[in-house]
Amino acid sequence: MHSRIGRIGRWAARIVGALVMLLAVAVSVVYAASERRFRKHFEVPTHLITVPTGSAGIARGEHVATIRGCTACHGVGLVGHVEVEDPMLGRLAGPNLTNGGRGAALTDADWERAVRHGVRRDGAPLLIMPASEHTGMSDEDLGALIAYARSLPGANVIPPPSKAGPVLRGLFAAGMVLLLSAEEIDHAKPHPRHVDAEPTAAYGEYLTAMCKGCHGPQLSGGKIPGGPPDWKPAANITPGGNIGRWTDTEFMTALRTGRRPDGSTIDPQMPWRNFGKMDDTELRAIYAYLRTQPAREYGHR
Repeated sequence: MHSRIGRIGRWAARIVGALVMLLAVAVSVVYAASERRFRKHFEVPTHLITVPTGSAGIARGEHVATIRGCTACHGVGLVGHVEVEDPMLGRLAGPNLTNGGRGAALTDADWERAVRHGVRRDGAPLLIMPASEHTGMSDEDLGALIAYARSLPGANVIPPPSKAGPVLRGLFAAGMVLLLSAEEIDHAKPHPRHVDAEPTAAYGEYLTAMCKGCHGPQLSGGKIPGGPPDWKPAANITPGGNIGRWTDTEFMTALRTGRRPDGSTIDPQMPWRNFGKMDDTELRAIYAYLRTQPAREYGHR
């Protein structure tokens, strides 16, 4: 009897050992595959940006930084901020972009590469930088954003760098989460110099590019790929969701107050406080664009 139990125990130990070995091999393969992509270099064409020096340009840059969610990742005043810290997922941290941090070394060209292309000065891709949402930003808005960052007091804050944990690396290797915007961007595509600020669907499309990271390319919502487990799914913002039932006034009120027309509260994970800082023209433009979309079913991203 004891010998039989011993044999079972030895076989169980071998099976566990084999599983551990397989897991270690799988982790090594995923790590190596993701690391090769992290170390890839991208060629980005030179694109000159004119940075304004007056107060109007700086004020516009502050507005752009707010409504495009720059402060959500980089913190109020762009001093740096750790958004997510999880041993399995990794760390999502926006660096300090003031003159007391990374901003002191960034040239106009560095800003353009990072914001529009998700690429560092040396051509290496930036990790978890949502440049695919900003690659269509106009020259004027990007120049204003740079002017605003350079006008800020130099904060002596050095957040730890972003990193991908084993779960994020696995999802990335499986094509289920976007970690390198540089891989998704057409780097040769021209950029607009100026975009007319009008309450039109065309201007709304320009502004709504930053909504697609959470709500999906089709804007129909669902689970946000690669997000922490406690992140709630994004809403369907096509006419198949609430947008199909709300008036433009109700839409604007919801983004400015964090409350839907029925009185329910919008989860603070949705950065409505940032988007609510948009002016009437911007919000009406987004509403006009969303209303042009097909009424998609929820969860198809």
